Amino acid sequence: MKIINNLSLLALSWVLVFSSCDKNRLDTKNLNQPSYGVLDNESGTYAYAKGFYKIGFGDQGVGSLDDGLGYGMLLIVQGFHEGMGDNIFIPWGNNSYKFADNPLWVKLDNGTKVNNPIGQGQIFELKLRNARAYGASNSFLPEWTYMYFLNNSANVLLTQLATVSFSGDAATKKKVLEAWAYWWKGYAYSRIGSMYIAGVIAETPNTTNGAFVTHDLMIAEATKNFDKAITALTGISAATYNEVMKQIIPGYMQPLAYGGVPTPAAWIKNINTMKARNLLVNKKVSDMTAGDWNQVLALTNAGLTSSTDYPFLVKTFNDNSKSIIDKDYGSGGSYAATDDPTYYVSERLIQDYKPGDKRFTNNFDLFGSAIINRRGRGITFGTRYYLVDGGKGNGAYTYFDFAIGATDYFIAGSYEENMLMKAEALINTSQIDAGVAIIDAIRSYQGAGISSGPGLTLAQAKEEIRKERRCALFLRGLAWYDLRRLGMNINVDQGGTGRTGAVVLSATGAVNTNAQINYAYLSYWDVPQNELDFNAPASGSAAVKSPQ
Repeated sequence: MKIINNLSLLALSWVLVFSSCDKNRLDTKNLNQPSYGVLDNESGTYAYAKGFYKIGFGDQGVGSLDDGLGYGMLLIVQGFHEGMGDNIFIPWGNNSYKFADNPLWVKLDNGTKVNNPIGQGQIFELKLRNARAYGASNSFLPEWTYMYFLNNSANVLLTQLATVSFSGDAATKKKVLEAWAYWWKGYAYSRIGSMYIAGVIAETPNTTNGAFVTHDLMIAEATKNFDKAITALTGISAATYNEVMKQIIPGYMQPLAYGGVPTPAAWIKNINTMKARNLLVNKKVSDMTAGDWNQVLALTNAGLTSSTDYPFLVKTFNDNSKSIIDKDYGSGGSYAATDDPTYYVSERLIQDYKPGDKRFTNNFDLFGSAIINRRGRGITFGTRYYLVDGGKGNGAYTYFDFAIGATDYFIAGSYEENMLMKAEALINTSQIDAGVAIIDAIRSYQGAGISSGPGLTLAQAKEEIRKERRCALFLRGLAWYDLRRLGMNINVDQGGTGRTGAVVLSATGAVNTNAQINYAYLSYWDVPQNELDFNAPASGSAAVKSPQ
């Protein structure tokens, strides 16, 4: 991030993808000092704001957002979150996936302990590769990079707004763009604070600082930016607002089912859902107080409480995303083979579906023969199931459809996530039946065809919410946060519990149903060494490496 001028130049270059030609817009006399001439007029400013999707969720040159998931945030980063949350497993060496989602050991039903066959466990292997010399094998690097790209782009936009002349209702147009910048800054700081032990609060374009702060302070900074976005959206002119929003959200990201673009009120709901997420996922469940749960309730009551509330999302643009999880798509290169997707479905996800859940019968099927210890990575890299392309058409919710524009990838909050956070808060504030009723409502919304009904104990209700978050929010990048806040990531040999009662295929393919998995994963990732090599922590900075 110290070489931020290069990052900013890349961010600026994406504007050309979305804007019309103008010979005088971009001054490239010195590529190390990029001009913001492209932002000197209204249309150029809209084009720049529209490019945030590319900057934050594309892949900066390794493909494109238009190629389904490309190699950007949604493939690499969400893959880490889903893999470490044990919804999927990724056996490939790319980005060190094979180390990131690889438990330290597994104890089978008969008490046999099977150690991780590669390396010395996730913590050792990921820390070892946290160096510039490891390039793309440094797992700590992608999310940090994408989010600081996004944050810097927002800083550029905020700075340049003062110099742009807007036609018509100029004040409202500037407020919309301010809200856009503050929303994405809040989003970027949320992800940094929820994943890394420390971060940098960078508020000036193309500059950084060595004042690293704790992840809790990063979340506090996210809240400040979200609140600024709310202020900008409050009392805004609807007509002018819609005019701007339709120009800064790419057309294929404007779901007609939600009205095309969010209303100011719906956007504020998204912000409150993100605030609730930030509180929930950054505390262990055992550490949540009554005050915390009541705050989650207040935020979710003001969050995405209707299935018609607009969520921020992206869509598949063509079928190149088949390599992600389609069992019949060869991923190319040295791994080309049938039944060779990037993601495999975890047996631990499958076991969390309740009997009769149509989301399971609609979306999953059996391989011809079980995948066992894929590429020798360990026995948790095994499964009997694959995700069906587009589902089986029985009316239940479909997780993944490779048809163009068919799949919504939620990049922030959603109706289901908000309501399940509310349900969990109710359950933990002695309103168990009310919380379980919400769980059942989400199941009904997704066509699951099952329900729990009233009368559950607190322990039973907590287990229902744990399972439902995995099933209802599959592939939304939340699984790792849940595993961490339940304390399952802590090394069993150091007092943790791991996951018990787990389904695991042994090396012979035998189905174990009461195994114990010792994940032993880092709670918060270290700051990437790529940052620290150019931006040494200042005196008094927070720790930049986890003690684990």
